[in-house]
Amino acid sequence: MREKAGLESGNRFTGWSFPARFEPPGAEIALIVLSVLILVLPAFTPDGPEARVVSVVREVKPLVIEVEKAAWYDWALLEGIGEVRARRIVDFVNRNRPLKNLDQLNEVPGLPRGWLDKAKPFIELRAEVSGP
Repeated sequence: MREKAGLESGNRFTGWSFPARFEPPGAEIALIVLSVLILVLPAFTPDGPEARVVSVVREVKPLVIEVEKAAWYDWALLEGIGEVRARRIVDFVNRNRPLKNLDQLNEVPGLPRGWLDKAKPFIELRAEVSGP
């Protein structure tokens, strides 16, 4: 009989029933006050965060490729040059070393027309210094 009465009341051990979710009175207000303290209090501590904007300006130097030393993956960074064209450039440079000027790169087969004029600011030909 006790078991049957306990099951009907919602709790088989004591016979008490509770709402599905128990919330003490004023829980919403306490949660709001706690949230405000968490957000605002750190600003008033001695080592608290300081809101300031710091301007960082760095001068970025463009990539400059040394024609006679560059690997194919260096050439592939330039616009209009993929892996196949980059490997052609490296092969051409290796076969025609030492290059006398950058205009010799126009002889590389398969390069887009006018590509060298666009790429000149990013490539350089350094003359190798021979020792005594």
